[in-house]
Amino acid sequence: MNFFLKLILLTILLVCAFWGCSQDPASVGTKLIPGSEKFSAHNTSIIAIRDTAFKFAGPNGGGYNVLVGNNSSVDATALLQFFTTIPALLDTVQIDTVKLSLTVSYTWNMGSTPAEFVVREVTTPWSAATVTVDSLATLNFAPTLSTSITDKDSISFGKVVTAQIDSSLVRKWINITKDISKPRFFSIALVTKPGMTNVGIWGFYQFGTISPPSLKILYHSKDGVRDSIDLNSGSGTFLATKTPFLPSGFIEIQAGVSIRSKINFDLKPISDSISRAIVNNATMELTLDSAASQLGAGTPDSVLALIGGSDARPDSVSTAYFAFGYRDASQTSKIVYTFSVTSMAQQWINNPSTYQGVVLRSITDESSVDKLSFYSSKDLTRAPRLFVTYTKK
Repeated sequence: MNFFLKLILLTILLVCAFWGCSQDPASVGTKLIPGSEKFSAHNTSIIAIRDTAFKFAGPNGGGYNVLVGNNSSVDATALLQFFTTIPALLDTVQIDTVKLSLTVSYTWNMGSTPAEFVVREVTTPWSAATVTVDSLATLNFAPTLSTSITDKDSISFGKVVTAQIDSSLVRKWINITKDISKPRFFSIALVTKPGMTNVGIWGFYQFGTISPPSLKILYHSKDGVRDSIDLNSGSGTFLATKTPFLPSGFIEIQAGVSIRSKINFDLKPISDSISRAIVNNATMELTLDSAASQLGAGTPDSVLALIGGSDARPDSVSTAYFAFGYRDASQTSKIVYTFSVTSMAQQWINNPSTYQGVVLRSITDESSVDKLSFYSSKDLTRAPRLFVTYTKK
């Protein structure tokens, strides 16, 4: 009897289980999420409401290039400092030739006239970490030490240009090395040959790179043995000026001379809501003015965007969120730079009083003088746009 009772109970349980599993689960799920908690997706396009270009008191060039030359109101002077002790043996030999070798790594806005540069000794101590454009006038430059560095051939990456240096410079450095009371400071500057204008900006590989500047000292001893010593370690920088800087009404960025721009968007239509908006995707588009832009050879074609601070401090930025802008190859009628700014847009919406707009700068700020100009918010057909896909309850 107990066996049959257990069999009946087991049959009832199996029937109930089968019946429950055969029901549509959607009807159960609908009851779990009240209608008031449904999410709605939105797409919106926002045009920039204002923008401004400004000169930033940024650092001097400390990247992988040192620049020299002039063009389009930009003037660059390269400084090189050799970190070395001149070997004592040079005091007992005959110095035959001193040759400076530099390897081309960048060119910008080259003129029709072959560029010529000269080498001068810098007698005022300087440090790449502290020297600025403002202190350039305080540096003392000795008379010209070299024949001109001249390029009369086609420019190509990896090309080595040379200049013969007056051997008296090395003799002077040898005496400094022997006199322990004197600071060991060995520096030269590359400057445009006086009278030459619009020759373009040249970039040479920096110390610590694959082809650093090299000062080769060739000599022979009293017994006629010839040898050489290479000085190729040190520190370099360039100091670039652009005078005057007059905003053109466009969104401008230019490396080397620290010109940046700030763009503001009105996000109140998204952020002014009882329910918080969740940004699913945000893209910023800028339209390039090709005629006013000039990229150098040897640098990446990209722009860096950072979250900007208050309007009172347009140069202040938050580095926690950033985005790179690249040319959109799919655009054929115009040149557009596209930025993925999803995280940045979420921060703007979450903290409207703290984060205001986006600051644009070159990604090669310390290695080039590349210039990009974009149409401003005043040009309604080509103004910066923000495309946002977001979700609200």
